[in-house]
Amino acid sequence: MINKLIFSATLLTMVVSAMGGEFYELRTYQLNSPEKAAAFDKMMRAAVPVMKKGGVTDIGVFRGRGEKAGNPNWRYVLSAAGSMDELILARRAFASDEAFLEQARNYLSYGKSDPAYTRISVAAFSAFKGFPKLIKPSADTGGERYFELRVYESHSEYKAYMKVKMFDEGELDIFADVGLRGVFFGSAVSGDNLPNLTYMLVYDNEAAKEKAWGSFRKAPAWQALKAEDMYKDTVSKITSRFLVAMPYSTIR
Repeated sequence: MINKLIFSATLLTMVVSAMGGEFYELRTYQLNSPEKAAAFDKMMRAAVPVMKKGGVTDIGVFRGRGEKAGNPNWRYVLSAAGSMDELILARRAFASDEAFLEQARNYLSYGKSDPAYTRISVAAFSAFKGFPKLIKPSADTGGERYFELRVYESHSEYKAYMKVKMFDEGELDIFADVGLRGVFFGSAVSGDNLPNLTYMLVYDNEAAKEKAWGSFRKAPAWQALKAEDMYKDTVSKITSRFLVAMPYSTIR
């Protein structure tokens, strides 16, 4: 039975694009200084229109929020497209775009002895069946908006599949009912700390976040869902990171 379910999970990943689901790429740039972060931002501001012209539907660029958010020089770049091919091909246009290359000159000029970054990490995701498209939030009117990137790791591929199933068959609806607003939900197909699922939420302010999560924890539907035996032990570790959008991000 479990082997059949694992096979079904693999098959789901393979055919998700046929069901209209998007693919996502999340890049983390460990930039080495404020000056190098500024050079990256100058480059990335020019990269956004090039990527959109190449078929990427949305590009969110974020930095950590607050003193506990990690290195303030790091940048997180989320790209969405209808296929992995579109995500890859959109970047190939950089080499022939003179306007982009001019804006990228400072970032690309750092040498081996003084690199712009320590490391770049990349993860790719296929959208959940129950949340097949990235949803951009409406305009921020209060000036306090921030985002939360949440990663749920699992101790087995079967349990990772079951956690996605749990979202698709109930948890996503509960999120919507209590005001937890999703931006994207994806099952990781490559990257670190596999297997995992990763999703992003948006909050207009701290009070809205606390209210929504408080309602979620007390919701009868959530209490019933998490009590089901088939969803036991689906998550072994949760990592959360709070972010704010850069001014040039298309997701704000």
